Amino acid sequence: FIRGGDTSSSSSTTAAFMTELQRVDLAVLLSLPESIQSITNNVECISASFDVAIETCWLMVFLTNHNEAATFGIEQWLSKEVLLGLVTRLCSGVDASMIRYKEIDDDLSTSLADESTSLLASDSRIAYKVSNSSLPCCRAFTNIAIYLDSFSLWGAGEAMSQAKQGVTSALLSDMTASCLVELISLGSIGGGSEASTIACSATSLASICLTNASHDFENYQSSAVWSLLPALVQGLIAPMSFFEFHREIVWAIWNMIQRNRLQHRLLMELIGTSAEEVATSLTGMLTALQSSDAVEPSLGIVDMLLRTLDENHTRATTGKSLKILFEEVGLVDALWYVCDNDVDESNVAEKAAELIDDFYEEQEEDDEGDDEMMPSVNGQQFQFQAPTNTGQFNFS
Repeated sequence: FIRGGDTSSSSSTTAAFMTELQRVDLAVLLSLPESIQSITNNVECISASFDVAIETCWLMVFLTNHNEAATFGIEQWLSKEVLLGLVTRLCSGVDASMIRYKEIDDDLSTSLADESTSLLASDSRIAYKVSNSSLPCCRAFTNIAIYLDSFSLWGAGEAMSQAKQGVTSALLSDMTASCLVELISLGSIGGGSEASTIACSATSLASICLTNASHDFENYQSSAVWSLLPALVQGLIAPMSFFEFHREIVWAIWNMIQRNRLQHRLLMELIGTSAEEVATSLTGMLTALQSSDAVEPSLGIVDMLLRTLDENHTRATTGKSLKILFEEVGLVDALWYVCDNDVDESNVAEKAAELIDDFYEEQEEDDEGDDEMMPSVNGQQFQFQAPTNTGQFNFS
């Protein structure tokens, strides 16, 4: 019903399904692997318990979908135990992903028991299935955060307020931040489409975490959540990343920094010590063949960097101003490309033209003058030719 996307079911069938579901505590299902491991070492039983827990994660993706969240009143069943169970499943997914994609089986970042970690490392079948649990966990948390945030404009009741507080605490915990950093790194290793898909979901959730931390900066200024931005930057500049991952990152960063009260600080962190690599990646996104839906956020970030930061901000690390740095990685040509290939007279093309006019118009005029004064070769001598005068001056 859930994984098959059965949209033909009647409302009465859905209601009956939810009635049965309410008799089962989601927290029990999410924490089933840990409960089973506390009473038996049977691999088949433990494997089956992971199946149940992972399917419960996918169930939560369905329940928190924007079309279903209000119907099912998710704020009513988002208890601390359910949120803890979801974080636990996210953690186990990270450990399994590190084993599966990076072949790391020691110093894992989560709070799984030693026997659970050993089981993941020793049984490739379990590690394979558990590694995919990170995907529904990230999507469920993203759906929940978006749904609850939509109520902030009109106020919320007690149940909604408590749910928002619980979700914020879960998302901004050091454990969640550590997990997301690891998952984002999967997009940079060339691990294939499955690893990249997991990294994309983690990237979307990371953007929400950073935005929430910015809103409550006083309480989270020392939180591990800020490690997510360097992780996103590394994903952006990584040469082995898939284009889809790069696109997800620029959208995540763009969504995060717009109307953010820490905008200047976040932009400084973004350009950081990898200014040239970041400039190169953002510029490349403007002209990539697949980048039609990535131009807007990429161009928006470039525009914000040039207009918000002091142009000498990058001199300490690159010896060049921000304006010159972007120029040397081909931004001017990329901006003209955006303008020349726009057929709808969109805001994106208008913004590209404004950047040329505001930051590189002088260079364009110099280039035109250079074209007119190009030397011609006559025998072994260069002759500089002035523009041809096709008429006579008349001062009368």
